[in-house]
Amino acid sequence: MAKKTPLTPEEVTELFAQLDDSGVLDPGGPHRKRTRRTIDPLSDEDPSGSNVDHAISRAAMAVIIGVLLLVLGMQLWYGISRRLNTANLSDTANAQTVSLALEGGVEWGNGFTQFPHDFTVEEADERTGIVEVSVVDTESSNELELFSNSQIQAAALATNALLNDNINQVVYNVSARLDEDGNITYDHLFGLLPAQGEEGVIFTFVWTKYRSGDSANIDWELRIIGMDEDIAGRIQEQVNSVSSLIDTPGIDQDDFDAQRSELDLERELLGGEQYLGGPAEKYPEDVRPQE
Repeated sequence: MAKKTPLTPEEVTELFAQLDDSGVLDPGGPHRKRTRRTIDPLSDEDPSGSNVDHAISRAAMAVIIGVLLLVLGMQLWYGISRRLNTANLSDTANAQTVSLALEGGVEWGNGFTQFPHDFTVEEADERTGIVEVSVVDTESSNELELFSNSQIQAAALATNALLNDNINQVVYNVSARLDEDGNITYDHLFGLLPAQGEEGVIFTFVWTKYRSGDSANIDWELRIIGMDEDIAGRIQEQVNSVSSLIDTPGIDQDDFDAQRSELDLERELLGGEQYLGGPAEKYPEDVRPQE
């Protein structure tokens, strides 16, 4: 078998001259005039001249900017909606404005206070000056969390409602779901597993605004009713520093009924003085049944 003779440098040059830029044999041979491109290995440019990477980058940037603008627009719309709800509640208190405030939250401090999604507007009337709502909390895991969250919610709602000149009292009834042992149950897995058990009223926050015709001061009073000894004891065990949650250490059903009767009496005593000032128009003996 004959050995192949190595190519001379001239033959090698002539052979590679027949290849184009992609390494394919050029049918035109070395006699066809070609445009040679200078390729810089350090350049970001695609040697093939394709601009696909730039198109992908521009599309990705457009998507990211679009998402950011959408999120910003939603936050702006949600904030304006919440502030309108708060403003409406302070200006006009009725079933609709109170429901909107409970759904969207009310402005409180530098943010907003949310309320349980399960709520009922019992009363919202500027003629009686009373706003009363009932909520079912299924997010708090124990009595301490329920008390803390509900106190903030009641204060936020009462503050915004009592800024209305025609509202003098806000009643915030708090219920929870209890298991067979009387323990509070709550939602799991972002609400996919809802709280189970029988619904029961735990306590009620009553905010009352007093205005005297002889004074420029406006007094606000908070009363917490319905908290029994067992609930108060559990909260004391959980926080170890709660000593004055209730006025009496052993409130029972009779005390609760008496406080409810006193609350109803306060409503019946409200007269024109709440709008015009001056002395009271009604007295307890005028509204109590005659014996």
